[in-house]
Amino acid sequence: MKDTVYKLPQEFLIRLREVYPSHYSQICNTFMAKKEESFRINYLKIDLPKLKQELAKENIRYKELIWPQGGFILKSDLRTLQKTYLYLQGYIYIQNISSMIPPIVLFPQPNDKILDLCAAPGAKTTQIASLVGRECEIIAVEKIRTRYYKLLTNLKIQGANFVKPLLYDGLWIRKKFPEYFDKVLLDAPCSAEGRFYVLNPRSFKYWKYRKVKEMAHKQKRLLASAIHSLKPKGILVYSTCTFSPEENEEMVDWALNKFKDSLELLPVDVPLKNAISGLLKWRNKKFSQSLKLTCRIIPDNCMEGFFIAKFKKL
Repeated sequence: MKDTVYKLPQEFLIRLREVYPSHYSQICNTFMAKKEESFRINYLKIDLPKLKQELAKENIRYKELIWPQGGFILKSDLRTLQKTYLYLQGYIYIQNISSMIPPIVLFPQPNDKILDLCAAPGAKTTQIASLVGRECEIIAVEKIRTRYYKLLTNLKIQGANFVKPLLYDGLWIRKKFPEYFDKVLLDAPCSAEGRFYVLNPRSFKYWKYRKVKEMAHKQKRLLASAIHSLKPKGILVYSTCTFSPEENEEMVDWALNKFKDSLELLPVDVPLKNAISGLLKWRNKKFSQSLKLTCRIIPDNCMEGFFIAKFKKL
C-alpha cells in the first residue's frame, strides 16, 4: 500500500479499517488509480449482437461482462468512444459497473409503475427504461434544477422519452403519490466515499464525519418518503456509493424498526466475487440479523464501492 493513501482524511481511513479489516489494504490500493471505464447497452435502440458488430466497425476494443449482461469494460480510449455515433446517439451509456446493479436488483417488469426518486443525471433511470421498455410507467424525480436539465438531456439522447421527469423534492413524493408505485429505486445522495481518488483532491476534500451524519439525516427522510409511496407487496431498492455504516446498514435497520409491521428485507443476489453481505454490527450498535441479506460491493480496478438493500412492503 502506497503512502499517498494518507492524503485521504485520517478519520475516514480509521473507519474504513473497522468496516473492512480483511480488505482494508486492497481497498486503499483502489483509491490510487482511476477506475477502468465501463459502459452498457441501451436496449431501446440496439440489441447485443448488433452492438458488438458496430463496436467492431468503430474499432472499439472492449471486454464483455458475463454479469451484468449488456455491460462492457472499455479497452480503447474513452475519447475515441465518445466520438462514435454509438455514444453520441445514445446506443450506449457510460456507467460504472457497480452503478448498473441497483436497477437489475429492482427487476422492473412490464406494466410496473416505477419511481426513480433521486434520478439525475439519469444513468439508472435510462437503464430501467432500457431493461423494461415502454410497457410501464416510469417517473423520475429530481429537485435540483441544473441536475434536472441533465436528466432531461440524457432521457432524450437515450430515447427514453416515455419517462415522466418531475422537478420536485423527493421528500414530498409520499404526499403526491401515496402507495402508488410497484417498484421504487432510491439511489440516495451520500458521502460518496466509493468514488475517492487520491490524485483528485476534490473527490474527498469535503469529507468530514459531520458530512456523513448530515447525509444520513437526509437519507432517512427520503427513505421514509419512498416507503410511503410504495404499494403493499411493492419492492424498494436502496443504494449508495459509500462505505459508512451510518448511511447503509444503520439506515436499513432504522427503516425495519420504524416500519416493522410493513417491511421485510429480500436477498440481494449479486453473482460477483467482490460482493459480500452487509454488516450485522457497527461499533456499539447491533443490527437485525436480516441485514446479512444486504450487499456491499468491494471496490476494485473497475468497480466503485457500493451498498444495496432490497425491501418488500408487506
